[in-house]
Amino acid sequence: MVSVPPSMSGSNSRERKFFDKVADANRYAKRLRGDYAAGMRGNIIESGLARQAADAARLLEPHGLTLMDAAVIAIRHHKATTNSQTFGDRYRAFVAENETHWRDRYAIDMGKMERWVGMEFMALPLPDITDGRIDAALRGNGATAISTVRSRRVMVRAVINAKEKVRRKDDTYIMTHRECARMIRACRNRAEVRAVALLLFAGVRPNAPHGELARIDWADVGTDRITIRPTVSKTASDRYIPITPRLARLLRGHPTKGTILPPNWPRRIQAIRAFAGIAGKQDAPRHTYASHHLVVFGEMLTKQAVGHTAGSTTLFKHYARAVTPEAGKLYFR
Repeated sequence: MVSVPPSMSGSNSRERKFFDKVADANRYAKRLRGDYAAGMRGNIIESGLARQAADAARLLEPHGLTLMDAAVIAIRHHKATTNSQTFGDRYRAFVAENETHWRDRYAIDMGKMERWVGMEFMALPLPDITDGRIDAALRGNGATAISTVRSRRVMVRAVINAKEKVRRKDDTYIMTHRECARMIRACRNRAEVRAVALLLFAGVRPNAPHGELARIDWADVGTDRITIRPTVSKTASDRYIPITPRLARLLRGHPTKGTILPPNWPRRIQAIRAFAGIAGKQDAPRHTYASHHLVVFGEMLTKQAVGHTAGSTTLFKHYARAVTPEAGKLYFR
C-alpha cells in the first residue's frame, strides 16, 4: 500500500493505492515523489471536470478570456448579488422552498437553526460568514461536542449554499446467516477473514472516506473489547465494542499491532460482497450487526457499540428489523 498525502493526490484528500508487488508500489511512490519535487501538485483531475474545463475554454477563447478570468468575474458577480442578503434571509427562503421535501427529523433540526446560531449570526451578510464564525456561533449557543459542531455546521453550510438535502432511500438491508457465511468463505486468507469479521460481528464502519476499518490498529483490539478512539471514529468520540464468542474465534491469532486492512482490500472486499450476493447493498454488514445486537443486548448497549448518541432515533428508524431473539443469539454465538 502507498499512502498518498492530499498535496500529491488528484482529489486533494489522502488516498491509498494498492499493488500486488512491493516493487510496483516503490516505483509508483518514487514517480510521485519525483513529480512533487518537480513542482507538480495533484496533477491528475477527474475526467468530467477536465471536459468541462475544455468546453469552457473554447467558449471563452473568442472573447480573449481565460478560465481564471471567468472565475474572477463570476465570483465578483456572485458577491455583488448576495452582498445584501443575510443568513436569515437565505435561511427563510431555503426553508420555504424545501421543507416539504425533507424527512421529519431533518425538518425538525432545520427548525432549530435560529436557536443553534443565535440572532446575531442570523443578521450576518453571507459573504462575511466563514467556518470559524459558524463554529463560534454554534459553540456560543450551546454546542459543546465536536461531533455536534460538525453536524450543525454542515446544515448551516447547506443553507448558505442553498443545497437541498438528498433524500436517502430507506434501503437498509439485513443479511441472512447464509450470506454472512458466504462472505467469510469468500476470504482467501486469515487477514481477510479477520477484516470481514470486524464488519459483520463488530459493526465497524467500512473502509470509506470516514470509515473506521482503515484507521483501527490491532493494538486497539483486546481480548474482550475493541477500543474505537476519537481519531478513528466518524463522530470524533470514543467507544467500546464488546467481543462476542463468534468474533473472538474469527479474530484468534491476530497481530498485536499494525493496520487491519489486508493488501488490495478495496478490490477484494468488492469481490467478497459480490460472492455473498450483497453487491450494491450499502453498509449491509453494519446494519445486520446492529439489528441482531438490538434484539439480544437492548437499545443502550447497541447504541454504545455502534456509536449512536443516547437520544438518536437512527437505530429504530433504520436498524430495528424483523430479527427474532433466537436468530440474534445464533448470530453472535
